[in-house]
Amino acid sequence: MDRTYTISQESFLSRIHRGIARKVPWYVWWLLPGLILLGVVTMPPFIWIIWMTFRKIFLSPTRPDIYVGVANYIQYFTDPEVYAAWGKMGKYVGGSIALQMGLGIGIAMLLNKSKHEDVLMAIYLVPLMFASVVTAYLYRVLLHSSYGLYHWLLVTFGIFSHRSPSLFGNPDTALWTMVMIDTWQWTPLVILIVLAGLKTVPRSIVEAARIDGAGKWRVFRDVIIPFTSPAILIALLLRFMDNVRFVDVILNTTMGGPADATKTISVYTYYLAFRQFDLGYGATVGFLLLLVVIFAALILTNVFRKYITAEG
Repeated sequence: MDRTYTISQESFLSRIHRGIARKVPWYVWWLLPGLILLGVVTMPPFIWIIWMTFRKIFLSPTRPDIYVGVANYIQYFTDPEVYAAWGKMGKYVGGSIALQMGLGIGIAMLLNKSKHEDVLMAIYLVPLMFASVVTAYLYRVLLHSSYGLYHWLLVTFGIFSHRSPSLFGNPDTALWTMVMIDTWQWTPLVILIVLAGLKTVPRSIVEAARIDGAGKWRVFRDVIIPFTSPAILIALLLRFMDNVRFVDVILNTTMGGPADATKTISVYTYYLAFRQFDLGYGATVGFLLLLVVIFAALILTNVFRKYITAEG
């Protein structure tokens, strides 16, 4: 009786296992350990941050934290510094992405036809080898108003006077200087990704389009873009997410100044949490920033998916 029950139980369990194995794709089993590890590592801090948004945190063993409900969220939507920081973030992200994607796609198109593609690509990748902190200190030296090479060139060509502050010291130019630094360092990544996408474009289709009378713009719009759109989407998402959390170069050059000209929402979050030690409100600003990034990434993904479907 026991032996019959054991065999029946094993048979029942094996049928369940085989049924699950047939319904679940094979690649899910390969991804499952990594997903579990990712969840174990990331979910506790994520839950902790959400918990902090409802509290006033005191870094004192004798003063307990206070539950404040949605007070931090109310403060967020009534804080004028938040709106100012988002405005600076919008200028920075928009300028950086426009320059990097435009230059990256254009240079990748030129490199794809070049006989010296390997050498030129190796040269273009040099800025990526620098850590962001190193890049920040490099430009602090190059743009210094007393001994900076770039500042001296601007004075020599009459763009600046000898008494002019550096590009970092002028509220009108500081944010756009950050855009140029980020473009210099990260455009090579866009070039690399888009160039990889260009390698997937079949030459036969391009030649057929040209034989049919399509000009360069039609070939670019109707052939190259549809084939490279996944690579362009990846580059766009990576640069968007990196730009939104961009703080290291700013903190090592202007510290959010001058006159808060470079205090983006990410820098404002840093100041709240690690300078003013208002961890509850800082966690709220950071959490809402994360939600904006997630929703923006979903929107970009859906737009490109619809575009690819329409072109297909």
